[in-house]
Amino acid sequence: MQYLLTILMASLIFTQSEDPFDISSTLEKIEEFGLPTLESLDALEIKAKGLYADEKWIEASGALQQYAKQLNTMANLVRSGLDPYYDASYDDRKEFPYEKIKPLIPYETLSNDYVKKRNIAYVMEAQCYVKLGETPKAAAMFQKALGLINIDNADLWEESRLGLYNIIGVK
Repeated sequence: MQYLLTILMASLIFTQSEDPFDISSTLEKIEEFGLPTLESLDALEIKAKGLYADEKWIEASGALQQYAKQLNTMANLVRSGLDPYYDASYDDRKEFPYEKIKPLIPYETLSNDYVKKRNIAYVMEAQCYVKLGETPKAAAMFQKALGLINIDNADLWEESRLGLYNIIGVK
């Protein structure tokens, strides 16, 4: 019996470990959200913000959702170019020459900028749902945004917090 349990546990561990060569989940995300480019992000931003400015809340919410997903994908793709450094041990990173790190800094900044824009898109999408009277969806979007917003973005944090608190009646 113990032999059977050992085999069962080993098979569970084996099936749960990730195949380092399996790219299927990345491909699925790209197929679902599309492969972003700088041009496609610019076009989505113009479309989403234009619909929002025109108060076309239904269309704007869909465009903002697509834009946020594309921004998130782009941030992850850019950040993956930095993975060898971040996946290294503390000691290896400490010994890595600054001259080699310095050219990577703009890419980390770029990835962080995409994350900030994604968070703004989430809050704008939540505002669309407020305008449409879809308060459960708006509350969920505000809560999601609050879980993603950095402490250094005080204005977006306050907008999201107040948006959520207004929905749930907290003063």
